[in-house]
Amino acid sequence: MNQGFRRFLVFSCIAVVALSLAIVGGVSAQIISGDLVGTVLDKTGAAVPGAHVEAVNVDTGAKLETDANDSGEYRLNNLPVGTYNVSASSPSFGTTTINGVKIQLNNTLTQQITLEIKGAVTSIEVSGVAATLDTTTAQVQSTFETKEISDLPTTSTGSGVLNLSLLSAGVASSGGVGVGSGPSVGGQRPRNNNFTIEGVDNNNKGVTGPLVTVPNDAVAEFSLLQNQFSPEFGHSSGGQFNTVVKSGTNSFHGLAYIYNQNRHYDALDSIVALGGQGSGPNCASQGGSACSSPGPRFDQNRIGGQIGGPVVKNKLFFFVNYEYEPLGQSALPPAVCSPTAAGFAAINATPGLSATNVAIFEKYVQPGTISGAGCAPINWINNTTIP
Repeated sequence: MNQGFRRFLVFSCIAVVALSLAIVGGVSAQIISGDLVGTVLDKTGAAVPGAHVEAVNVDTGAKLETDANDSGEYRLNNLPVGTYNVSASSPSFGTTTINGVKIQLNNTLTQQITLEIKGAVTSIEVSGVAATLDTTTAQVQSTFETKEISDLPTTSTGSGVLNLSLLSAGVASSGGVGVGSGPSVGGQRPRNNNFTIEGVDNNNKGVTGPLVTVPNDAVAEFSLLQNQFSPEFGHSSGGQFNTVVKSGTNSFHGLAYIYNQNRHYDALDSIVALGGQGSGPNCASQGGSACSSPGPRFDQNRIGGQIGGPVVKNKLFFFVNYEYEPLGQSALPPAVCSPTAAGFAAINATPGLSATNVAIFEKYVQPGTISGAGCAPINWINNTTIP
C-alpha cells in the first residue's frame, strides 16, 4: 500500500466518524428535548426587537440564552425536559421573569413575554403561569410526566411506561393485526413502531418491539408521537415511543420502592375456579383442601431504589437506579384435561345443547381415562358434575 493511499484511507475514516458523530449529536438532541418559542412585547402589545431571553433550569441551573429578532420573536431549541424560569430584558425595559415554565418531551411550546418600561419597574416575576401549548406543529402526540408514570396502574405490569400509550386516541392493543410486540397505532401493525431511549435505538430486530424496558421510577418523561412528526424521527410509519430517564440535580435526592403482586391480591383465574381451587363458585360443591388456597402460586416483587445529585454544581450530575425483580410461579400442569366417558355422557344428557357442536367436540376430543393431577371435575349447569 503506497503512502498516498494510506493517508487517503485514514482521512476518509476520520471524516466518516466525524460526520457520524455530528449526525447522531444533531438527531439525538432533538429527540430527547423540547423547544420554546414566543414573542417579547411591551405593555401596548408592540414587539421589542433584540430583547435578550434566558431560560434557567430550576433543578440543574443550566442556562440557555438567545436574542429576539427584529419582530421580537425568539426561539430556544433543544431544551432538556424540566421546569424553567424564563426571563427577558432590554435596555429600555425592566426584566420580566416567568417562573415554572414546563418543557415537555418532543413539544414546541409557545410563551409570550411582556416587558414594562424601565422607569416604572426594574423587574417583574410572574408565577402560576398557564399551561403552555404546542401551537406551531401539526404533530399528534401524548406526553406523560413523572406523576402519571408512577401513579397510573397500567404501568405496573408488562411493558411498563409503554402501556400508557393505550390511553391515547387511535392506539389499541395489537390483537391480530400483525407481527411484532407493542400496541397498534392508527390501525398499523406493531412492527411499524419505533422505540428509543434517550434518542438511542431500542428496537428488537427479531420480534420488532422494544428491546429494553426502563424501570418506571427511572423515567422522567415518555411520549408517543402518532403522525406529522419531524424528519429526525423517521425510521417507522407507526408510533414513535420516546423515553428519557431522570438525571441528577443540584440537590441530592433518592427513593426506595416496591411493587408487590401475588395470588392473594389477584382475581382468581376462571379456569382455576372451574377446577375447584380458590374461592370460586365450584368450591361450595367441590369442597376439599383445594378451596382453602387462593390459587396457584404467583408472587412478583419489583424492589428498587435510586439516588442522584451533583458532581459539579450547575455542570455535572449523577443518577443511579437499581431494580431487582424476583418472580415465584407454580408450574402449569403438564396434562391436558378432557371429559371421561362418564363426562361425555353427562354432556349429552344436558338439555339445550347443540347436537352438532357436541358431535364435533366428541370427534376431536378423546375421552380421558383417569383423573390426572390438576384435572378436577367441573360443576356444570343444573348442578351436573362432569368428571
